Amino acid sequence: MAESAQQGLRALQIGMNTSDMPGTLRLYSAAFGFVNAGAQAIWGSTMSAQGLPSDGRGIVWWMLGAQKLFQLEFFHHTRPSQRPMRADWRPVDHGWNRFGIAIADFESCLAVLAKSGVSPITSPTVENGLRRVAFRDPFVGAIVEVIEKPRGDAGCAEGPEIVYATSSVSNLETARDFYANVLGLEILPGELLHKPEHEALWGLPGARRDAFLVRAGDIFLEIVCYRDPVGRPRPADYRTSDQGIVNVALGSRQKETVAAALENLRVAGHVPPLIFGRKGVIGGYIIDPERELEFAAFPPELDAHIGFIAASPFFG
Repeated sequence: MAESAQQGLRALQIGMNTSDMPGTLRLYSAAFGFVNAGAQAIWGSTMSAQGLPSDGRGIVWWMLGAQKLFQLEFFHHTRPSQRPMRADWRPVDHGWNRFGIAIADFESCLAVLAKSGVSPITSPTVENGLRRVAFRDPFVGAIVEVIEKPRGDAGCAEGPEIVYATSSVSNLETARDFYANVLGLEILPGELLHKPEHEALWGLPGARRDAFLVRAGDIFLEIVCYRDPVGRPRPADYRTSDQGIVNVALGSRQKETVAAALENLRVAGHVPPLIFGRKGVIGGYIIDPERELEFAAFPPELDAHIGFIAASPFFG
């Protein structure tokens, strides 16, 4: 088992490449209530950390929901230019491919999606009086599950909350070993989040799969291995600038916790292209197939600079 300091790791963000930045910001603001947290232009060493040429460039934009120290991060690269997801992509294909958002105003969300020309994959299902539905994001290309949460429940935060992010892998046992023994995170049964019948929501009725959950703070990582249909590996020429979900970031306020995680990863053979660090900050990307993760630690005084504090509302 990894060192106990690893228990401080928690999910910080879902990183995604969008084909239309304004379209994405409008969709997630209007449909779900995520708020603007600012943007940065990226080039140089930031590109190298993603395994991209250092002469590359792009834009990164952040949005916040109800959860503290968690953000949605959207990229659009212009060099190298973004390549679209394969036309025959399926949510069984390997890598991060789906995430779930819990909201209270389910009807309003569906109305905004309809007005935006986004259709659910199926009609909503109902469980314990609460509805679920899923759609394919028109700009990121991933599957988004919308989960209704009770209105006025004292235990529910105001605003949208990310419930989980899903990664499809080729071997469940090696993935379990990675999350449990390399990262030291808690493993839970997959059925706590989804049952086989939920696969119909994202267009996979009758799919056979095995799964487990990883507890990463108040967000689950859902690790799934599909037996039928079988998932395909990402393209051999895949780049982290390509359309889709890039990774999930794990981190801590404590630099020592993330440094220990990066050392455990190095020992296990997962080495970031670049580790960046200065005064209380450390981070790096793991870009290995089926282990696409970012690791970061940073002090609170940097929150406004890297999208963890709400900025001015959108003009739209």
